[in-house]
Amino acid sequence: NGDMDAAIDHLRKAGLKKLLRYGAVVLHFESIGPGDPAFGYVPYYHFHIRNAESEKMGHINFRVGDTPHVRYAAGHIGYAVDEAFRGHGFAYQACRAIEPLVFSLRESVILTCNPDNAPSIKTIEKLGALPLGLCDVPESDPMYANGVRVKLRYRWDKP
Repeated sequence: NGDMDAAIDHLRKAGLKKLLRYGAVVLHFESIGPGDPAFGYVPYYHFHIRNAESEKMGHINFRVGDTPHVRYAAGHIGYAVDEAFRGHGFAYQACRAIEPLVFSLRESVILTCNPDNAPSIKTIEKLGALPLGLCDVPESDPMYANGVRVKLRYRWDKP
């Protein structure tokens, strides 16, 4: 697929190994997801979050594109830290590690989280993202079908 090849080429030109580290975190590129336009899903870069010993601690995705699903439900960046590694700022470090790639393609991105997810709120606010408030998840969004009705939205701008 031409889009996938272009995305991989961009990663190479961006200096993948050099760019995607911060603090104790190293991001390992795993794949490029194709997205699914029927659901508003966009292509995304998928990375494992690893430590210096190369233990997998979680994952982070950078969604490339703008759809209502991205803007009002999923956000451009999504991450999950495995339970055994939570509470050490690894989500924040992963966001900082992926930051050069993100802002080589965009001037700003939307970050979202559930209103009751205090650790994610802390991570997003530590990044310096601008709060945009609560938003309703569109009824047509797959997250709505899974019971998610509102998200906190933030805008993270290029430094």
